[in-house]
Parts: sequence; structure tokens; C-alpha cells
Amino acid sequence: MKHLFSGLLIAVVVMLPGMSLAAGNATMSFAEVTVSAEQGESFDLTVQVQPNGEALDTVRSIVTYDPATLSAQYVTLTGAFDRSAPGNYIDNRTGKVSWGGFTLDGPVSSTTSFVSINFLALQEGTTAVSINGDSRAISAGTENIDPTDLGSSVVTVGAAAVADPTLSLVILESDSHPDQNAWYSNASVNLNWIEIAADSRIASYLYDFDQSSSTDPSTALAAGSTEMTQEVTEDGIYYFHIKGVQTDGRETDVVHHRVQVDTTDPNPIELSVQDAKLLEGESAWFTFATTDDTAGVLQYQIALNSSDFKVQSSPLEMEDLDPGTYFFRVVALDRAGNTAYGSTSVRVYPEGTDVDRPEGYEPASEITAVVSSLSGSDDETASSTQTLITLVLGVLIALGLIYAIARRKKS
Repeated sequence: MKHLFSGLLIAVVVMLPGMSLAAGNATMSFAEVTVSAEQGESFDLTVQVQPNGEALDTVRSIVTYDPATLSAQYVTLTGAFDRSAPGNYIDNRTGKVSWGGFTLDGPVSSTTSFVSINFLALQEGTTAVSINGDSRAISAGTENIDPTDLGSSVVTVGAAAVADPTLSLVILESDSHPDQNAWYSNASVNLNWIEIAADSRIASYLYDFDQSSSTDPSTALAAGSTEMTQEVTEDGIYYFHIKGVQTDGRETDVVHHRVQVDTTDPNPIELSVQDAKLLEGESAWFTFATTDDTAGVLQYQIALNSSDFKVQSSPLEMEDLDPGTYFFRVVALDRAGNTAYGSTSVRVYPEGTDVDRPEGYEPASEITAVVSSLSGSDDETASSTQTLITLVLGVLIALGLIYAIARRKKS
């Protein structure tokens, strides 16, 4: 049986760093061979992918560094591999960034930037940031990387240049929510900080955790504190603020860290199949849509019967289905990794079967029914946000069905 999906099937081997590598020509390197920074300063390193004759659809770079000298803050996709793969992470305890990406726009055969990694310089010294040999470059499920030709960058960190050298600096980070622009489903926010000491050391700290970006913190912390955990009780954007109080009584500059938390699944998926009873040779058309109140929907993945979930978009056509019953599942993922599920089924009958369809059945009648059900409830629900969402989704489904019918008539 052959199922034709409209999207590219993502290579799952990108998630398996322990698998053996096959010989290939693709390489990775940093755009910046050498970097100079000061203590407390942030800088970016850009990973580039060189296919070198390979046609790549999925890549993963594993970057290692000295966590005592540098701290990775966040990662941004920058080139042709513009969709994040599952399993990405930053580990500032061991000094590793593992980031995968893929493309749905066809294989990549030209050199492209992949990710930009933002680092924070912690202490003086010279260190190397390297692309690990476990990195991946995949083409249709086949490994094509040359693990012997991966790049590195030399980073030199100098002493901090501060406006007032008698004031200490507070360097703040979060190992649970490192990227200040990303959404997380983790409601426990771990925060830690270090002091870059001046002539007068920090004797105590003041902090606050709220939803203002510019709070001057006033809650006292015990002397010697270097970390704490804040629990988020409602989804939203929060800020952790901290400053030091020196032994001479003066206060350091306030440091702020933005935290975006979404622990709630997307709204229920509106899923529709154009016709649940098909004859062999007819296409099955599905439309699906939902919304997410906080982080926003990132992608949809679908599975048919026991197949793996694959990234797809709506409307989706499945053709060349053999006779039988098909269980269609769809999952919506928001930008924090929360999920919502929907499912339906279709039955494909052998060609020539007398399928029990209403007399005078026309696919357009389904669209008419959808539009009718929407217009009949406008007055009663003008003030209901949830119903408004349902109406919008209904329109999307109707448009998807119209598109499907137009495609079928052309074929």
C-alpha cells in the first residue's frame, strides 16, 4: 500500500546520537573562527552547514564548550533548515548544545547557516568551542556527514570594562529557561547567578519575580545565595530581577531575566474528513485546525493507523489507499511543547461497491451545512471568546473543503 503525504518525512535518525556514522561529504563549521569578548558580554557563534555535493533534509549540530568560561543562553535557527527538530537542549552544566533542524522545502545542497548560538562570557581566559563528531547531516534517512572535518572557534574573554570599576557585576542565567525568547512548559524556573567582584564584595542580594520588565527588586536574600527556584502558577511572561548590595553599602546594577511559561495544551482540534466512505481510487481529504491561547501553535503532526507521526499541514490529501479502514490521528504542538489530539476514521471500499450515500449526494452539501451552522449562532455568541474561536476554525475547515473539491474536479 502506498500513502502519498504532501510533506517531507523527517528522518528520525537525527534523534539517535549513539548510532554509527556512515561516511559522507557534508561538513559543519563556525562562521566566526575567533571571537573576543569581555566578562559579562554576550556574543553569537553561527554554525554553518556545507553539503559538499550531498542533498540534505535534516541536520543536528552538537557543540561543546567550557561551562566555567562560557554559558549558552539561547539558540536561533538562521538558514535553510528552518524548522526545529524534537530533542533540542542546552546543558550549561556539562557545556553542550544539541540542536537539530529540518526543511520541508526540498533538499539543501548549498552552504547555508544553520543556527546562531548566543553565549555569555563568564570569566577571563581563552577557550575553544567545538562541533562534536556526533553531529548529523541526513539525506532521506542516510547519514552523510564527514565527522573528521568539523569546525571549532577560539574565544578569548577579557576583563570586564565597567563604567564604575568599584561596583561588582551580577551575571544571571537560568538552566531551566535559558532562552529568554522561547516558551517553556516547565513551571519551575531555576535561576542562578555569580558575582564578578570589584574592590567591595557583594554582602547580600535583593530580588523580585513578577510580570514587569523593569522592577527595582526589594526582597532580601541571605548572604552567599547563588541560586533559587520560582514556581509559576499562571501561564504568561515573567521577569526575575536581582541586584547585589556591597559591603560598602552601594548597590550593583539590576539584572533582569525574561521567562515565558505555557503549561496549557492547545484548544481542541477541529478535525474534518471530506467523506468517511470512499471507493478505491478516491482521495481522502482531511482539514484540521486549532488555536493556542498563550504560546501559539507551532505545527501539526499526523499518523495513519500505526504509522509514526509526521509533520503535515492542512488541507491534507491521502491517495492510493487500498480497501480497508483507516484511523487518522492528528496532534497539534504549541511553541512550549504542549499537545492536543484529534482523530477520525475513513473506510475505503473496493471499486464498484454500492456505497450507502444519500440520494443526490454532492460534496458541496457538506460545505453548505458547515456554513449554515455557523451563521445560525452568531447573535447568541457575540460575547463568547471560545465560540468565536470555534467559528473561525469552522470557516477554515469550510475553506479547506472547498480547496479539496476544486482539486478533485481538476484531476
